[in-house]
Amino acid sequence: MLTLSQLKLTIKEKGEHKRSPNYKRLSPKVKKAIDDLFGMMAKQPQKVLTTFPKIVRDVSKKYRVQSKDIETYFEKETGLTI
Repeated sequence: MLTLSQLKLTIKEKGEHKRSPNYKRLSPKVKKAIDDLFGMMAKQPQKVLTTFPKIVRDVSKKYRVQSKDIETYFEKETGLTI
């Protein structure tokens, strides 16, 4: 039998990335950029891997943050290098 906490871990919710300790440490500008990036990725889930670098560049220009900050956030969250 599943407990409520186990069930919460299996469900992917919109805005789930906002609960992360790494997300909470970001500056407000980078948080807005990350939120926009997740929104763009949600619009085209089948093309995430091919369009991710372009989305990072576009979002970093739009919010005037360094793309390195966004990449560092994803490296910390996933443990993968981009």
